[in-house]
Amino acid sequence: MPASPLQVAVPSSKPRILVVDDVTRNLQIVGAMLRNSGYEVMPTTSGAQALERVRVQPPDLILLDLMMPVMDGLEVCHRLKGDASTNPIPVIFLTASNEMEHLVKGFEAGAVDYVTKPFNGAELLARVRTHVELKLARERLREMNDEKNEFMGIAAHDLRNPLSAIKGYSEMVVEEARELPHRGIEENGLRIRDAATRMAEMVRNLLDANRIERGEMKLNLAPTNLALLLSSVVETHRERATAKQQVLLMEIEPSSATALVDPTVMVQVLENLISNAVKYSPSGKSIFVRLTRLPEAVRFEVRDEGPGLSQDDQKKLFGKFARLSAKPTGGEHATGLGLSIVKKMVEAMGGQVRCESEPGRGALFLVEFPATSI
Repeated sequence: MPASPLQVAVPSSKPRILVVDDVTRNLQIVGAMLRNSGYEVMPTTSGAQALERVRVQPPDLILLDLMMPVMDGLEVCHRLKGDASTNPIPVIFLTASNEMEHLVKGFEAGAVDYVTKPFNGAELLARVRTHVELKLARERLREMNDEKNEFMGIAAHDLRNPLSAIKGYSEMVVEEARELPHRGIEENGLRIRDAATRMAEMVRNLLDANRIERGEMKLNLAPTNLALLLSSVVETHRERATAKQQVLLMEIEPSSATALVDPTVMVQVLENLISNAVKYSPSGKSIFVRLTRLPEAVRFEVRDEGPGLSQDDQKKLFGKFARLSAKPTGGEHATGLGLSIVKKMVEAMGGQVRCESEPGRGALFLVEFPATSI
């Protein structure tokens, strides 16, 4: 299950700690403690060298000797905090007990903490761990704030258009019904339905994304006949495909294929994938939907004859709010959330999803689940 928004995520690589001290023995002692605790250590013997290394490879935290020749820790800290790119990096001063009077200036310069020499290993590691976790939490909060702002922009812009369409067409229906009963009512009714469907899809995607981020997605896993599920979803999309003069083809073998999934969530996954194929395929093309049984898994395939995906698009394909170079072919709208939700839902049910595509040769989406029997 996804972590809750306030939970610190475990980084995919070791946190990097820059240790700055002109005494080699201190670097060796601190470096050994940090490496044994799972950190990557960047040892540095001068302030100037530290500033250069930070510019090339920003660390997650800096342990900075307060008193050094040529450029002391205070000056290094001032320069770090005066640069917007290095300002967020937490700085912990390494200081001897007789240098305590300089610490006030150190905190004024922007340091977050200090450790006295000779080092107490448990104390040093506890302070490092605390400030690394705080940094990761701040970064996560910044990401969430950026996503919130993007969400608000999408909601303000994209939900406004369908709502305006609903209002406009409904007013036309009212006027036509008053002046010429029955004329145009069916056509405008269909337009209202389509606009409302678009809006409902956007709202559902946004709510699903929010629920997943909060760790509130509840699954009711059960052995499910995937053939029946797929057939039902395909039929609901035939009208849209026909309206775009597309051919929606389905192949199911075997008809008894089952997997341990949540049927309701699985329908959302299939609807997203098939809806995308219809949305991005040009008029007159075919969409191929297939269910196959592998030795130990069940696989869904959705293949279209659209424009395909570039390498750059494939890298961000399953990311939230992804904006791709490929555009819907019938004026449809895309929030950039659908495939991100698909990936999280599939993985939450123990499956895998991937895409194979080349520019100009369409896209193939594959979803696999461990096979089971009813």
